[in-house]
Amino acid sequence: RSGICFCMGKAGEQRTLPDAVDVLIIGAGPHALAMASRLLLGHEAMQDVIAPQESYIRKPSEVRAHLKKTRKLKPNQLAVIDSSGAWMKRWQNQFQALGIDFLRSNEMMHPDGFDHSTLPVWASANKRNDFLFLDKLPKNQTYHGPFTLPSNKMMLDFCKHLVRLGRLEQVLWHGHAESMCQCESGMTVTVKSANMTQKVIAQHVIVARGPTWRRQWPAFYHYLEKASIAEIRHAWDLFDDPDQISRLQGKGVIIGGGLTSAHLCAQLAPRGQIHLLIRRDLRTKQYDLELSWMGTGRRQNRRDYERTPLEERAAINKGVRDGGSITPELYSKMSKLQDQGLLEIHEFTEVVTASFDDGWTIVLTDDEVLVADYLICASGTYVDISTDPLFADLQKTHPIEMLGGLPVLTESLQWGSAPVYVMGNMAALELGPDAVNMNGAVRGALRISSALGSPAPSSRTRASTV
Repeated sequence: RSGICFCMGKAGEQRTLPDAVDVLIIGAGPHALAMASRLLLGHEAMQDVIAPQESYIRKPSEVRAHLKKTRKLKPNQLAVIDSSGAWMKRWQNQFQALGIDFLRSNEMMHPDGFDHSTLPVWASANKRNDFLFLDKLPKNQTYHGPFTLPSNKMMLDFCKHLVRLGRLEQVLWHGHAESMCQCESGMTVTVKSANMTQKVIAQHVIVARGPTWRRQWPAFYHYLEKASIAEIRHAWDLFDDPDQISRLQGKGVIIGGGLTSAHLCAQLAPRGQIHLLIRRDLRTKQYDLELSWMGTGRRQNRRDYERTPLEERAAINKGVRDGGSITPELYSKMSKLQDQGLLEIHEFTEVVTASFDDGWTIVLTDDEVLVADYLICASGTYVDISTDPLFADLQKTHPIEMLGGLPVLTESLQWGSAPVYVMGNMAALELGPDAVNMNGAVRGALRISSALGSPAPSSRTRASTV
C-alpha cells in the first residue's frame, strides 16, 4: 500500500513515510530539533548541557569544523511528524504574528547539541551582527552573562543550517499524530495526513510538541453566546494564521499579562487604541525565570530541585516562572504607546461579561464598559495531559501518576515502562521551570538520548547535566 507522501519540490520527488522506524519524533520545533541534533551527533554531542556564563567549552576552530560537516542518519533510523510540515514552522508563525525581532533567550541557548557556542561562532563566520546587547542587565555576583540576544531571523537561519547539515528535511513528513498504543516492536502510532491515515511502528516515540491543541480561556469565555464565540480570538489562532494580524483594525481589547499580549499591543496599537487587561500587576524582568536559575547558582538550583519531592517541584516551577512578565525593552515600547494615548493598561482587572453585535461590548470588574472592534485572549494553553487525545490509549495500558495535569515521568523522561518519551513543558516535573525553554530542550534531549543508547555522562558530569 502507499503511505503518506511529502513532496520535496525537486523534480517532483516524493518520499513515503516508512511503515517502521527506530525513532519517531512528534513535532518539528526547537525541542524536536535538539533531539534530532543529538541523534545525529552521537558520541560527538556535548555532555554538559548547562552553558558557561563566560568563555566557551570547545575551541572555535572545532565548532567551525562541526558547522561544515554534513551528517546523515541511517535509513529508517528517524522519522519526524509535524502538523505544519516544516521545521520550526510554528515558531516562525508565532514570531511573525507578534512581530518579534529579538529572542528573550541569549546566544548560548539553541538546539545544536555540539556546543553552547555554536550559534555565536556561526554568526561570526557568516558576518552576522544582528544581536541585541542587554546594557541594562547588571553584571554582578548573581549573573555574569551572556548579555547578547540573537535576532529571530538569525535563529531561524541558524536552525535552517542545522537542518541542512543533518539532511533533516529528508526525515520530516507532514501529518498529525492522532494516537499511539504499544505493540510487540514498540509503539504503533496512527498518523493522519490531508488525504489518508497510516500506522507507523516505532521502537521509540518522542513527543516533542507543545500542548497547543487546548487553549486556555478566561472564565467569562464559557458564558459567551455562539455569535460571540465565533468572533473572539485566541493568540494561538493568530499563530496558526499570522496573516490575521494584518486584518485587525480599529480599537481592540487584549487580555493577558505576558510577553504575547505585550507584543500584540506593540503590533496593533498604532492602528487604533488598545486596552490591555491584566488580572494582576504588570511585571517586568529580562528573562521568564528568576535570574538565579541562569546565573552563578544555576547548578546548585538544579541539584536542589532533583532532591525535592514531586509535590514541591510543581510549586517551585510556578514560583520561579511567576506567571507572565515582559522584558524591559518591550516595556519601554509600551510606555511610549501609553504616552501617545494609543495604549491603556488596566491592572488587577478582569472581564465580567462580553457580547458581540457588530462590535464588542465588554464589562470589567470595576464596572467600566469598553467598546471594541476585536477581542484577543493571550491567556496561553492549558496543560493537562490526562485529556490529551494522543496519550489516551497509553493512559489505559500504562497508567502513571499525574500531578497538576503533568505526568510523573522517569528520570529519562520515559512514560513508565512504555517506549515513549516526553519533552518540553509536559516534562516540567523532571526538567524544572525552564522545561519549555531552549535550556529545557537541550537537557531533555540529553536525558532521552542517553536512555536510547548514546554514551551516558561520566559520574562527574552527570550531576551537572540535569
